[in-house]
Amino acid sequence: MGCAMDGHAAWSARSAGARLLPDRIRFGALGPHEVEIAVECCAVCHSDLHLIDGDWSSARFPLVPGHEVVGRIVAVGARVLESEGLALGTRVGVGWQCGACFRCDACIRGDVHVCTGGKRRTCVDQPGGMAERVRADARFTVPVPASLSSERAAPLFCAGLTVFTPLEAYVDRWGMQVGIVGCGGLGHLAVQIARAMGAVVTVFDPDLSKEAEARALGAAHFNPEASALDLILTTTSADLAWNEWMERLAPAGTLCLLGVPSKAVTVDADHLLDGRKKITGSVIGTPQTMARLLRFAVAKNIEPRVEIVAWDEAPLAIERVRAGTARYRMVVRGPASMV
Repeated sequence: MGCAMDGHAAWSARSAGARLLPDRIRFGALGPHEVEIAVECCAVCHSDLHLIDGDWSSARFPLVPGHEVVGRIVAVGARVLESEGLALGTRVGVGWQCGACFRCDACIRGDVHVCTGGKRRTCVDQPGGMAERVRADARFTVPVPASLSSERAAPLFCAGLTVFTPLEAYVDRWGMQVGIVGCGGLGHLAVQIARAMGAVVTVFDPDLSKEAEARALGAAHFNPEASALDLILTTTSADLAWNEWMERLAPAGTLCLLGVPSKAVTVDADHLLDGRKKITGSVIGTPQTMARLLRFAVAKNIEPRVEIVAWDEAPLAIERVRAGTARYRMVVRGPASMV
């Protein structure tokens, strides 16, 4: 499906806010550290909607969305070593980031996910995974364990990584009180991961119909009136009443932003001074963290709840996410899955 002359099948938005339409994409020569991947499936993230709608200045049109991708390697660059587990035919995943400079201070200290010298982003700096083929620096692809299906592994490469990174960093004892704000694509994974780490999980969501699901995922509490939480993860991009959330923290607790609010985050200084409370944020994670997440998911039976649609239903998947009716991640099967 698609040859070198005709390019590869894809879905793209031609302008901000446009509906996805069939398209063809073409690549240049394969870079020495790159791999080309035949896409088996691609999950839909809210970040895809922000890009499609032109909410973020980084969006370039026509735009091929998709950055939760799983598929098989079909071509490798001259410097990609099979000894790294990236031989032809290997099933791998790619997330939001598909390259880095490997030279800046952040990269040198191992924080490649916050590279400052040339970070490359899937579906921003190149066509994304809603396509027949996608490319990435091999160092940003991670082999998928055989026990994880492609459809359920794909959401882990952005949603899963986004919540696993701060939970791995901050959940440091059994019984720690963790609050998850929003039980959606990110939140439903955060609940499972935090519970598997031994935390007591409290979920906050205005959709009361999610209570039974949240508890089934591992939440001990849902929308309590009062709380004293050691860690709160906000998985929504909504502009929240930040002082109210700081009041829900126990002394020396941490509020960690994962969503991107449209307005500045402001809190009373007393929370930071007398309460010794902290505000921080977190974005995705390193490929090494991603590999740990996949092993953790297998060991602890962490599984994204997905709705799977066929390749020709990609526009429908986008609209389901836009309408907030997906429970909890829409996954589009790629053309490679039909071969």
